[in-house]
Amino acid sequence: MWGRRTAPQRLAESAGFTWKHVEDQSELNVAMMAAYVAASRAVPGDVLPMVGRVAEKLAAEEAGHDLVVALVEDLQNLTSHGLEQLRTAEEIKAVLGPRCLLVWEAVDGFWAAVAEWRRGTGEPLRSTEDVLSVENEGLRANLWTSNRSLGDGTRVGLSEALLFEKAGGAAIPGYRELHNAGQ
Repeated sequence: MWGRRTAPQRLAESAGFTWKHVEDQSELNVAMMAAYVAASRAVPGDVLPMVGRVAEKLAAEEAGHDLVVALVEDLQNLTSHGLEQLRTAEEIKAVLGPRCLLVWEAVDGFWAAVAEWRRGTGEPLRSTEDVLSVENEGLRANLWTSNRSLGDGTRVGLSEALLFEKAGGAAIPGYRELHNAGQ
């Protein structure tokens, strides 16, 4: 429809981005950018509440589900690193509505299963040190949102999540699965 903003546009704008200045307008990139800005303590102005409100509205729409999952996953991965310049999981959860919190729990359960599966393979987990020491801002945003620190100095990332799913692990539930579970 003419004049209607898409879900990625709405999310990008809630994080303070002017849509025409967003080079890669894919859902995954927009989610990463919005999460990185919303989780950062260094960004002038607090966009987190607005991102939370827009995400909650998008979570009510089946078409917005994948974007909200990507946003929540990126936010969780960012908070997992326990860095001072990033908000905590509790701070982020405090601004999320009930639909987003349902997504939060599903994503958290998925990553817990990935970590458990990965440990069960017997192969050593990689250290978080290499990811957390990156200084290039763009690379940092990509690495910090696609890897999850486990609290013991190790991490799992997208490659482990993919291997987990290929090994028969359950993917993050879809919109209808979560919606029916939440009723």
